[in-house]
Amino acid sequence: MSGTQVRTAVALYLNGDLSEAEAARCSGLSRAQLRQYVRTCGSVVPAPSSAADFECAGSET
Repeated sequence: MSGTQVRTAVALYLNGDLSEAEAARCSGLSRAQLRQYVRTCGSVVPAPSSAADFECAGSET
């Protein structure tokens, strides 16, 4: 997973556009790793204008 994809998935999770499970799957992190990343990332990353603009690598669309 690219760092950008992880940061985008985390931003969408924090914004409420993805559930924790969806964000973990899209970022390639376990849910525990995602929660740790969210607690410790310390930076705010603007989310895409909508969740539809973000393409999860694991999605089947």
